[in-house]
Amino acid sequence: MRNLRKFGLGLGLAALMTAPAAAQETINLTVVSGFSPSVAAVKMLQESFIPTVDAELAKAGDYKINWQEAFSGTLATPGGELEAVQTGLADVGVIVTAIHADKIPLYLIGYVTPFTTTDMVLVHNVVDGLVEKYPAFKETWDKFDQVTLSASGIADNYIVCSSKPIESVDDIDGLKIGGIGPNLRWVEPIGAVGVNANLGNFYNMTQTGVTDAILVWGESVVSLKFYEVCPYYFNANLGGANTYAVNVNKSKWEQLPEEVQAALKTGAEAYSVAIGEFAAELGEKAIATFKESGGTVVDIDEQERLDWAAELPNIAQEWAENLEAKGIPGKAILHDYMEAMRAADQPIARQWDQN
Repeated sequence: MRNLRKFGLGLGLAALMTAPAAAQETINLTVVSGFSPSVAAVKMLQESFIPTVDAELAKAGDYKINWQEAFSGTLATPGGELEAVQTGLADVGVIVTAIHADKIPLYLIGYVTPFTTTDMVLVHNVVDGLVEKYPAFKETWDKFDQVTLSASGIADNYIVCSSKPIESVDDIDGLKIGGIGPNLRWVEPIGAVGVNANLGNFYNMTQTGVTDAILVWGESVVSLKFYEVCPYYFNANLGGANTYAVNVNKSKWEQLPEEVQAALKTGAEAYSVAIGEFAAELGEKAIATFKESGGTVVDIDEQERLDWAAELPNIAQEWAENLEAKGIPGKAILHDYMEAMRAADQPIARQWDQN
């Protein structure tokens, strides 16, 4: 009997030692952007966001994501990502916040404070801090059935890329300038005719003469070869703005294990830093690339830059007051944003929360 007990115990230990580990669960997630991988927003999804999420999950090995990449208009055109995530056609998406100014005005803070900063990693950190401090940021996504993970931007320093020579701010008067919408208020007060457009149609609109110029930034000039249709680069030093939010469909989010949620959050934060660093890296090379292609570069005079900023209506105060009317503390949010920029010693041309 004693030997049988020993034999049984041995069999039990052997079974435990040879039992297979718990099976790894595979979760299907569709990630959407209307842009192609040639655009930084998608490039960094492939090179930063997805690999970071995968690496985080690999640490415990309990979950693995089967990514379905829906880029280049296969599921949504540029600007259609908001609806794709809202309806559940996609689980994860990069939302171009500036395109939806009427729907998510709270995220326009970078566009109502031009001439402030070119540091997109700083913008990411500051805006993410505001999102955590002020519930209104997260609440703004509720009606779109989305959870936001991180805010970021690629437009580090807007310039005017034109088909006609621009030697000074005066030459902007009368030009048809394409912009994403909110930034047209930077050029319309100085005589430009604003034309709503986006990265997806800037090239063709300038090539066909619908626009004489476009408001873009260094990285986009290089990545999308805008220098082919607008050989004049007026380095206006308008500064940058938060342009993206990485979001997850809320219904899908609530179905995900906490470990996967945490990995997605970490991936989104890594993406936001990576895209800011990429913008800075390519932006530094943009002028040289532009000149090598035969283009002409003119740097704005610093006094002209200060005068331009002073000439604009206080679009930041208008924005803050409109939010206040909706019960959102817009003035406090604006003050916190500008305080963070002042603390970081940014090249601020106008104190938008003060005058």
